[in-house]
Amino acid sequence: MNASRGIPDGNRRILVVDDNEAIHRDFAKILQPEEGTIHDVDADAALLFGAAPSIEKAQPFDVSFASQGQEALTAVAAARAAGRPFAMAFVDMRMPPGWDGLRTIMELWAADPEIQTVICTAYSDRTWEEIVAALRARDRWLVLKKPFDVIEVLQMANALTEKWNLARFATTKREAMERLVGIRTADLVREQKVVREFLMSASHELLTPLNGILGTLEMLSGTDPVPQAERVRFARDATRCAEDLHGLVRRILAFNQAESERLECPDQPFRPLELLGECLHRHRSAAAAKGIAVEVHAAERLPADWIGPVEAIRNALDLLTDNAVKFTPQGRIRLEAESTEGGLRFLVRDTGIGLSAEQLEWIRIPFAQADGSRTRRHSGIGIGLPLARRWAQAGGGGLEIDGAPDCGVTASFRVSARPHR
Repeated sequence: MNASRGIPDGNRRILVVDDNEAIHRDFAKILQPEEGTIHDVDADAALLFGAAPSIEKAQPFDVSFASQGQEALTAVAAARAAGRPFAMAFVDMRMPPGWDGLRTIMELWAADPEIQTVICTAYSDRTWEEIVAALRARDRWLVLKKPFDVIEVLQMANALTEKWNLARFATTKREAMERLVGIRTADLVREQKVVREFLMSASHELLTPLNGILGTLEMLSGTDPVPQAERVRFARDATRCAEDLHGLVRRILAFNQAESERLECPDQPFRPLELLGECLHRHRSAAAAKGIAVEVHAAERLPADWIGPVEAIRNALDLLTDNAVKFTPQGRIRLEAESTEGGLRFLVRDTGIGLSAEQLEWIRIPFAQADGSRTRRHSGIGIGLPLARRWAQAGGGGLEIDGAPDCGVTASFRVSARPHR
């Protein structure tokens, strides 16, 4: 199958338009020779080069015939509508009582702008100037004088059908490139939008704790005396803001490191259940503040001791659990571990707000957030999932996100690991 939109092995369909049935038979002998016959072309070549005549091996043409211009127009329109257009047409110049060749070619071009044509003439009622003025697309037609030569007919048929196929191939390639450009342009526009939203959210998330620290220090350094209880509260608020700011900066630096260089995760002994417990402990207070229950679960018969990329597991679990706490207004979060072929799979399931199919596709872009608007309800700068994905890849696996609106999200990642005997 070639590039000619479903036309197998190239388009070799030819239409012969002539009011003389004898001319039809002559074209048929040349373009559709009986199997095993020797073309005059081969005989002439044999005489010229001193070789024995060879049996015609060229792929035959698919030839149709029309006696008048109106009949030819009907055939060309029907062939194009059926998806099997003619590549070229041999058109006689004089075909009384109907259209002449010039009118016929103009009508054929209107019905099929791609068809190549050959004007066949011994004598024309039209002047050369009239023909040239009417058929301005000089690259789409040739002239064949009667009585025609067999070699000329074959050369024109081969050259113009091949020209049609090359033009169609070029058109198909151009259309494919235009589609790719359109897709890439849409991707760039989408990525630019993500970057703008990231910069806005990052500025907000970084300035919020910074402003909290500066405001607290201003209160503490004021001239008015501050009661001890207030000082303690201010110090606690400043510490919390500093911790939030420190966490954001650390996450940005970690993502930058993950993007710029390969994360090193040497294999170490570990226990999956203990890693889940550590993660639960780190997020217990944040979850409890929202009334969210957090639990851990290990699959039955899961070996207790393993060798694997502990740092990758710990960081990916931490990032995914942080996301789950953030987007779960109520319910529970479940941390799980199970064995897979060649390693382990860790899962973080929540009963939060979930994600639509469009959001699942959107968050595949680094920094993209399911809700990037200025009125979004949840904080963050959009690097949690990309960073978790990098850690999962550093651990020899990958990250998968699944969910539905109002049905929570399940984030899972695989790592390469082996039981430790």
